[in-house]
Amino acid sequence: METELVISHVGFPPLSARGCTQELVPLALGQFRRTVNGDLVFLGVQGKKYKTIVSCEDKTSFTSDELLPGMVVDVQCIQRLWQKIEGPQVVLDRYPVEDSICALSEARDLIKIICFNGKEVTLDNQHSGYLSYRPILKMRVTRFSLTTDEWGGKAGWRLEMEEV
Repeated sequence: METELVISHVGFPPLSARGCTQELVPLALGQFRRTVNGDLVFLGVQGKKYKTIVSCEDKTSFTSDELLPGMVVDVQCIQRLWQKIEGPQVVLDRYPVEDSICALSEARDLIKIICFNGKEVTLDNQHSGYLSYRPILKMRVTRFSLTTDEWGGKAGWRLEMEEV
């Protein structure tokens, strides 16, 4: 396997997805405005949705025959999310990619995961520390591009998506 990245409706032929880069950017679900006194305020709703940009330079590009801007896809991210642990039960912000969950104590020791069901993770004991996982995000394709360097023998691609 050349990458941990999985995107529904997208295939990765050999030499198309080695060394991918993913950027997750929280979206502002509203607008920033200045008051008459110059203070910055946020007019919007609380919550978190992500925009992502995934890019790669390799020898070829991904299969784009089924992919269209506006299409909704499931993305098993390569970018990990981290959450603070404050006890034996943790509720994740997003659904995790199977076998991607890792818990660490404040002392950087691994914490045993007893079980997980959906977004709920049960640890073996009362702990404080950090939990990391690769999220699965339902996203809408906003833009993608394919590039080729004919004489350099390189190809590249860039895929931009926003969480629905």
